Amino acid sequence: MKDQSLRILIVEDSEDDTLLIIRNLKKGGYSPVYERVETTAAMKKALQEKQWDIILCDYKMPEFDAPSAIALLKEANIDIPLIIVSGTMGEETAVECMRLGAQDYIMKGNLFRLCPAIARELKDVEVKNRQKQTESQREAVLEALRQSEEKYRSILETIQEGYFEVDFAGNFTFFNDSLCRNLGYSKEELMGMNNRQYTDKEYSKKLFQAFNKVYNTGEPTEGFDWQIIRKDGTKRSIEASVSLQKDSSGKPTGFRGIARDVTERKQAEEKLLLTLESLRKAFGTIIKVMVSAVEMRDPYTSGHQIRSADLARAIATEMGLPQDKINGIRLAGSIHDIGKLSIPAEILSKPSKLTNIEFSLIKEHSRVGYEMLKDVESPWPLAQIVYQHHERIDGSGYPKNLKGDEIIIEASIMAVADVVEAMASHRPYRPALGIKAALEEIKKNKGILYDEAVADTCLRLFLEKNYQIP
Repeated sequence: MKDQSLRILIVEDSEDDTLLIIRNLKKGGYSPVYERVETTAAMKKALQEKQWDIILCDYKMPEFDAPSAIALLKEANIDIPLIIVSGTMGEETAVECMRLGAQDYIMKGNLFRLCPAIARELKDVEVKNRQKQTESQREAVLEALRQSEEKYRSILETIQEGYFEVDFAGNFTFFNDSLCRNLGYSKEELMGMNNRQYTDKEYSKKLFQAFNKVYNTGEPTEGFDWQIIRKDGTKRSIEASVSLQKDSSGKPTGFRGIARDVTERKQAEEKLLLTLESLRKAFGTIIKVMVSAVEMRDPYTSGHQIRSADLARAIATEMGLPQDKINGIRLAGSIHDIGKLSIPAEILSKPSKLTNIEFSLIKEHSRVGYEMLKDVESPWPLAQIVYQHHERIDGSGYPKNLKGDEIIIEASIMAVADVVEAMASHRPYRPALGIKAALEEIKKNKGILYDEAVADTCLRLFLEKNYQIP
């Protein structure tokens, strides 16, 4: 086995005794690197310039002694094992040196004890270093935990949302200041309070169901609403997210969550729904006025727009379109001929076949209707539906000869409903052709003039579901 390296500072005035010590160390399995000093200045210099594993010190020298060497180590705050190696030293003197800080004493006549003593001290140093390292790591972890705790405590104290922890019975076990402000109670009043004390029966039941779901599934829940009753009796709307709280072994111990006061937002939403309902009613009134205006202008087509709108709505519903699109189709259908207000009444009510010029004027009603509606603010494409309801998927329609997907689905539905209602109803220039003829037209030209899915849906409504035009 390779000799163990050893860095030794020898405080000794005898060169011969030093060599004797080194020879003994080599026999004991060490490979020593050493320096011999015999004065205070020389020892200070050696300690400053180099690192040592152990110090071997004679008790009494002409200009220096062991107690002075021990004092020098303490003054410099250097922790190196010091063993006294002396030729003559009484037991009381040895005990005093041990009290001052020496680790052991060896008589020069018994140097066979030196290597075991050094080995013991080096082992002690190793153990101490490991302990220091462990302690340092523990302190670092504790400091990190302290900083983390301080960080999150600061966050909890400053966030606007209320943070809370409750046990399985619904009693508060921890919360931040924001939750106190939300509920209007002091910390002392809120600690241990049960949810039934700040909610009514309805919301207490809702809370239980939400928390029970979290417990049974283990999945957090977000954005559920309930209403609280503050200490002063006022009610506030709360939106919360809740998750299970677990101990270090993973066992559920309660719940934790974030609660936000959303009262103002709820109130604003309710007001908005009332800005919207009022607007819807006003818009509906405008539509009715437009319908009446067209029908007064063209009494022979009275009811055509409404009946077409009802059929268009039925087709859209059967096709599974979103309710918002269905509403837009119904409104657009009820005014799809609004552009006829610009056409002379004698042309609209002419009992005979129209001339080419007269028919070209009639065809203008789609464009005129678009111009009348294009600047009207609406959540639906009313102007485009009116503009395109005479377009055909093969490009043979008017006014822009649109093809296929260039025509919006709402206009494709309106086109089919318009044709069916018009053919089935009486006109000044011809008697009613009947629903059978109207459906035959749709069947014959589906995929050619009319969107195939829209045509099939219309046919199914009449032939399988007994839809009837009022």
